[in-house]
Amino acid sequence: MKHLQNYVDQLFKEHKDNKQTRELKDEILSNLEAKVADLTANGMDYTQAVKVATENIDSVELLIDGNTRVYTNRYRIEFLQVALLYFLIAWVITIPLRLVGMGILLNFFLLIVVFAVGILFFVLNSKKESHYWGKTSIYNINTVMRYRKIAWLIWGLFVTVSILGNTAVEFGSNIWFGRAINITGPYQFAVLVIRYVLPFVSIIIPLLFPAALKLIRKYEVGEHHENQE
Repeated sequence: MKHLQNYVDQLFKEHKDNKQTRELKDEILSNLEAKVADLTANGMDYTQAVKVATENIDSVELLIDGNTRVYTNRYRIEFLQVALLYFLIAWVITIPLRLVGMGILLNFFLLIVVFAVGILFFVLNSKKESHYWGKTSIYNINTVMRYRKIAWLIWGLFVTVSILGNTAVEFGSNIWFGRAINITGPYQFAVLVIRYVLPFVSIIIPLLFPAALKLIRKYEVGEHHENQE
């Protein structure tokens, strides 16, 4: 049965060796061995029996927990559309923040991103070939959910550090020496508010992960999309 063991090992060569994959390997190997034993008991040659038993198993991707098959380009195009909308909103919101240097840079950067994402969206969306729209890929929902948590954690840490950093720069000496905080006028107050608000614009990044998760489920290969063909 070494042929079967090698065949199963080959099926899982791209996957990490963990409890789930070991259990799947044991289950598939057990089923293959049982099928080969049944075929040989009915008079089939062993080599032919192995070929018959394995011919219907060419991938284990959909057996991995969280893996799902998705219409690749439909998903990518709508994800780009969502990203374009988010960045466009952020660009509009940051226009009044151009009062400070960082606001100008951020607004300009967002404008470049809007153009880049917009061009990519229109290029991908311009293709009409049926095989292009029917192309599928495997996505792992658990991985996206894990990245979503990490993105929110990093964003929360970034915003916290930014708030503390701005506070230290603007008011550190006043707090340290117990002096009253003095804001001289509306302009200084506006600049101060903008410095605190700017880091929150980065919320676009963690917000893209829930959108990606929703679209993966929307474009999952299934009867709903088959009926739309």
